[in-house]
Amino acid sequence: TAWPVAQRITIGPRVFETRPLMDDQELDSSPTTGAVYWEGASELLEAGRPVGRGYLEMTGYVAPLKL
Repeated sequence: TAWPVAQRITIGPRVFETRPLMDDQELDSSPTTGAVYWEGASELLEAGRPVGRGYLEMTGYVAPLKL
């Protein structure tokens, strides 16, 4: 699955990018929760320089969850 974990965020004149700190942070919990998701450590860049770290979790890119 391709996860859009590298993203560009524009706030006014400032442009940030997110980038995962490690590859392969996809978790397949479909046998128990029904979801395949990506979660993990990320960093925030501005003009190519690190300005912060965070945690990103994404779902719904493999298949919609059945509720």
